Amino acid sequence: MLKVSIRVQSGAARFDVAVLAENVEHAMSLVGTRYRTTNVRVRTMTGLTGFSVDGRAARARPLAA
Repeated sequence: MLKVSIRVQSGAARFDVAVLAENVEHAMSLVGTRYRTTNVRVRTMTGLTGFSVDGRAARARPLAA
C-alpha cells in the first residue's frame, strides 16, 4: 500500500488529495472517477523504495466524462 498525493484541477480551482492505493494507476483511477471533469496529476508518492517517476510520465491525461 502506498500513499499518493494527487493534484486535481478544474479551471482556476485546484486542490490536492491524498489516496492510499496498491499502485499509482489505481490511485489515479480512484481520483479520476470521483472528479470526472478535471485534470489530475501525481504530486508525490510515499511508501516506495527505489522508484522514480519522470515528470512527464507522472501526468495524467484529461479524463473523459
